[in-house]
Amino acid sequence: MTSIRRRRRPLGAGACLLLVLGASGPAVSQSVGFDPADYGRAQLPLRQTTGDAAAYVDQNKGAFEPIAELDPKDGLAALARPIGRVDIVLKNARTGQQVGASCTGTLLPGDVVLTNHHCLPQGGEMAPVKASILMDYLTLDGTGSRRFEIDPKPVEFDARLDYALARVAGNPTATYGAAKLSGEAVPGNRSMLVIHHPLGRPKVMSRFRCFALKDQAEGPDLRHRCDTLGGSSGSLMFDASVAGVALHKEGGLDPKDITSFNNATRLSALLGRSPILSKIAAAQGRPVAAADPAPRPSAANPLTAPAPAAPDGPLDPARMNAILRGR
Repeated sequence: MTSIRRRRRPLGAGACLLLVLGASGPAVSQSVGFDPADYGRAQLPLRQTTGDAAAYVDQNKGAFEPIAELDPKDGLAALARPIGRVDIVLKNARTGQQVGASCTGTLLPGDVVLTNHHCLPQGGEMAPVKASILMDYLTLDGTGSRRFEIDPKPVEFDARLDYALARVAGNPTATYGAAKLSGEAVPGNRSMLVIHHPLGRPKVMSRFRCFALKDQAEGPDLRHRCDTLGGSSGSLMFDASVAGVALHKEGGLDPKDITSFNNATRLSALLGRSPILSKIAAAQGRPVAAADPAPRPSAANPLTAPAPAAPDGPLDPARMNAILRGR
């Protein structure tokens, strides 16, 4: 089992960012900090202590599988194409100090990016002043990657469900496609996969022992055992339907506690709250949750027709995840 983050002991740069953003509580939101002077670079130098997390990513490639090692024609490589690294510079309205933060985001039809609200916070002392998404960041030197500017003011967001939708310039979906969304229920023990940029590093996927926890609580949160690190915030989680079913938001796994878990927000909850996301899912012919009667915190904007998405196909050939999990 991978050592990710203990709920009460956040690590390194992620911990510094959490202090700046004023996060509280036992769970650890999983953005990662960087020097704002490095904004716009593909490789983000680790200028703050990160404990052994960076070394862990390098030494344990079985847990985080590099997308770069996949055949570009592989279905998983196609699934990963709309996912990129979201870089943000935030400014403290009281002190004027700026900090950098790195998360993961997903391109959706209409050239919008889906990520966590805590990555593009609206409210409080910290406010995003500029943001971008780095696509095809597959190697440390950034060869072949391309950056697209994001409007730092989301068109739609919800702090409680921890999601934000922001427009991106340059029509990236024409090149990288768009992810599919589903409001399908995710039962306990469902095999899953998450594609992300842990510690702001090149894109990887987690699928070894990656599944929804058997015991789930009521409400919008999805408890899961998929390995993540700081920088994984905002990553879309997929099931065997090859559609996004949850939005990862915070760590909490403890390798010594088999009942510990990371947290995501179910897409069914987001589709019930978001006019933009529900319209996208409906256009894709995917299950859409009933509308949430609660007032929405921001206005919705109509979107254009969906861009091409990754093709459908089996996510777990020959039940490999089940075999690895000892079933």
